[in-house]
Amino acid sequence: MFSTAMGWFRFVTIMEGISYVLLLGVGLPTKFIMGNGEITRILGSIHGGLFIAFGLLLLYVGLRMKWSFFKMALIFIASFIPIGNFVIDRKILKQA
Repeated sequence: MFSTAMGWFRFVTIMEGISYVLLLGVGLPTKFIMGNGEITRILGSIHGGLFIAFGLLLLYVGLRMKWSFFKMALIFIASFIPIGNFVIDRKILKQA
């Protein structure tokens, strides 16, 4: 999995999706219900770093695989949906 750029991209896609779900499902409720913003700050930083890695790897893999701009834009937009990264991996990245 880690020997190719696509393998790294799939790994980062899944990790970014997990971090997003944790941020929305754990971080935000903890912040607003318990008044503790520390978890949100930590999860947000992790998610932000993974999102940047996701975007850079999307550009790199998309150019190497000669994906259309529309396909890369669709993958990028789908990553904003909380479970979109898992759909991306299942529907698009496993086929490549």
